[in-house]
Amino acid sequence: MHVTAMTRSIFFRWVPLALVVAVTSGCPNPMAVKDDVDSQFFYIRPGSQLILHQDVSIPSGRSHTSFQHGRIVNGLDNYAVGCVLDVRDLGPGSVTAATFTIKRAESSTEWISHPNIMKFYRVMYLQSESQPGVLRLTCKDWDGPLMGEDISVPEMREALGGIFSFVFAP
Repeated sequence: MHVTAMTRSIFFRWVPLALVVAVTSGCPNPMAVKDDVDSQFFYIRPGSQLILHQDVSIPSGRSHTSFQHGRIVNGLDNYAVGCVLDVRDLGPGSVTAATFTIKRAESSTEWISHPNIMKFYRVMYLQSESQPGVLRLTCKDWDGPLMGEDISVPEMREALGGIFSFVFAP
């Protein structure tokens, strides 16, 4: 079978383009994903707010309180999304109901046990004039490197229940 130069030119010009279009047409728009609050890639903008609806205690000798499945817990099940509210000083103490400004938020991963387990987490750095000792809220879980995903807002909401809520900056 003889392939002409014209056939070869068409193949090498249009087939790669058709493949790129076919592969990328099923992908969501990256900007739309960053603006979709249900997406794991949602961008939490500085100036967003984290609202604490009830006072929470900081146990003696600790500088944090943990939340999972909508409750305050003593320890986290690492294989389900849980959140930790960090404060500057060791307890006993408390954080009173208030609105905290999210100064910065970031998502990342960290190896726990290479090559099997990674920690996926999202950190929100907090600011409050009335409670400057409240530092950050970190939501995290462990999973396999190929199965895990960034922590999403719906997962954080499930972990925090009615104890906290978010107001996102536009």
